[in-house]
Amino acid sequence: ASEITNPKKFLTEVYKYKSNKETQDLYETWYVSYDDELKSNNYSTPKRCAKALKTYLTDSNSNILDIGCGTGLSGQEILNVGFKNVDGSDFSDKMLFEAKNKNIYKRLYNLDLNSNFYNVSFNYNAIVAAGIISPHHANPSCLEKCLNILCDSGLLIFSLNDYAGENKNFMDAIFMIVDKNFEILEKSYGDHLPGIKLNSFVYVIKKLK
Repeated sequence: ASEITNPKKFLTEVYKYKSNKETQDLYETWYVSYDDELKSNNYSTPKRCAKALKTYLTDSNSNILDIGCGTGLSGQEILNVGFKNVDGSDFSDKMLFEAKNKNIYKRLYNLDLNSNFYNVSFNYNAIVAAGIISPHHANPSCLEKCLNILCDSGLLIFSLNDYAGENKNFMDAIFMIVDKNFEILEKSYGDHLPGIKLNSFVYVIKKLK
């Protein structure tokens, strides 16, 4: 197998992309070096989200959806804390192909989180969005659409990195939806990508009845 030398560093580019199409095109190219680049920068948010999920959801047979799953880094962390039934979604076919080859997920969906409707015919006990909801990625309305595929009192675990936190309009839109539809169970601040000195909040929120 040929070794890729001097690979383009996508990580610093991804936060600059503006349109959904530009971001999607980036991920369709990034899949080759995605795992290595994130791991080399100590990507911590998936593990933090999985740990938070385990704290609030004790049944290992619960049905979990990992949205924006990429190649499966987040899904693997969810398996690592003991959950058995994990599905994934992403808007990149190439990322989904990589994830499928790892045998992490029971089901995989091609799903654009900024679309108007989530074509998922299943209700989940919890949804995890690790490193997904931020400017230039999944819009705040993603949280609203997740309501339709969450069970009653279902959990949503999501992260907001420092870039999102600095965007007042984005944060206002997030919490307009959260305050109306969810109860906040936990909020913690910590490592996101230490390799590029980026942190994130992890939120655990519960769907209101």
